[in-house]
Amino acid sequence: MLWLTLSFVFVLTGVFLTLFILRQNFWLSKIRKIEKITQSIRNKQIPSSFLLSGDPSLLAISRNLEAISNEFHSLIRTSKEEEINLNTILKSMTEGIAIIDRNHFIKLANDSFKTILGLTTNPQGKKLLELIQLPEVERIIEKAFESQKPLSQEVLGTDNSSNLTGYFVVDAVPVVNENTEIASNIMVLVFRDITERRKFEEARKEFVINVSHELRTPLSIFKGYVETLIENPKLSKAETKRIYEILKKHCVRLSALIEDLLLLARLESRKLTMEPSAFIMKELLEETLQELHPLFQQKECQVNLVIEKDLPPIEVDPFWFQQAVYNLIDNAVKFSSPPRKVLIEAQRKDQYFVLRITDNGIGISPKDLPFIFDRFYRGDKSRNTEGGTGLGLSITKQIVELHGGQIRAKSNLGEGTTMEIEIPMRQEKPSSVS
Repeated sequence: MLWLTLSFVFVLTGVFLTLFILRQNFWLSKIRKIEKITQSIRNKQIPSSFLLSGDPSLLAISRNLEAISNEFHSLIRTSKEEEINLNTILKSMTEGIAIIDRNHFIKLANDSFKTILGLTTNPQGKKLLELIQLPEVERIIEKAFESQKPLSQEVLGTDNSSNLTGYFVVDAVPVVNENTEIASNIMVLVFRDITERRKFEEARKEFVINVSHELRTPLSIFKGYVETLIENPKLSKAETKRIYEILKKHCVRLSALIEDLLLLARLESRKLTMEPSAFIMKELLEETLQELHPLFQQKECQVNLVIEKDLPPIEVDPFWFQQAVYNLIDNAVKFSSPPRKVLIEAQRKDQYFVLRITDNGIGISPKDLPFIFDRFYRGDKSRNTEGGTGLGLSITKQIVELHGGQIRAKSNLGEGTTMEIEIPMRQEKPSSVS
């Protein structure tokens, strides 16, 4: 009897052990399945299956894991979309934008930021002070971090080491935290290049000053001589005639100045279109020289015209092109030195027509050469003995650009000056001055 009891106990114990082991293996397999699922989620992959069968709790776990995976991948997609949108916005902006931390290390920067600073490598991870040595920018950043308010200041870039030269507006904007009690440790730094705008403003101021100066001289003369005529009604006929001649001379000068100003305004307004037609350049140039023949005789100037053989017709607006050529030849004759000589050369260069006009004058100094096409710029006083409004070359430059071309000046002191026009042989379409 005892033996039967012991045998029953051993059998029962074996059954329980077997059931325990089977249950352990069951849960071990489920645990491994859960581990595999979570590992896939961790690796940003979607598991092949979330199914955990056999127990209501396992089914709940499988549903929760699937929901977590879906939300996780949704967040990844959203994050990638936001990153793409942010990069697209940053790339499209002309302003230089960088995100920096409290220690002035750059976390992110767009292409415009690298262009403005003249950088050839990625600035990410570098300290701003390593890239530009401008104490003003550092002070702006520190003040913005301290005040936790946006700051904006104009800065003159003079850092040749990073090619950051010109005028810039620097905006430092701390990133606002949801909890305003915690100071921001991230800042958006914006560089806006306003060099061209400042140059335009300076040019406009200079233009107003120059126009005022050019108008003041003849008006002062008018005022003085008119007062003389009023206060001295019994002046001799000879003296009265002399005064009238002076007034007439300055009337002509003032009229020429106003006409040139109006013409330049029309050219720069971009509303003036050209009407190009095919012309034989030899005929067009000879016609211009014929009109200028009295000037050649007056100045005792020898003019030579050299045109490339078999030069095909050139598409130009005859009125405006002749105006440009007239201005250049007139300048060349006036600024030549006795015995005066002017050489005019016309030739084809690939798809362009090139016209060179060379005088034998005193030349233009290197410091004046870059500015001779500016309005009212006359440079060396020794080149100003012939008067003029100081607008001729500016007008000529606008006309050449109207034809889609460019004008250059080459000169050395004591060796004369060469003006070179280069325009397309064919005009694609009627265009306005750019």
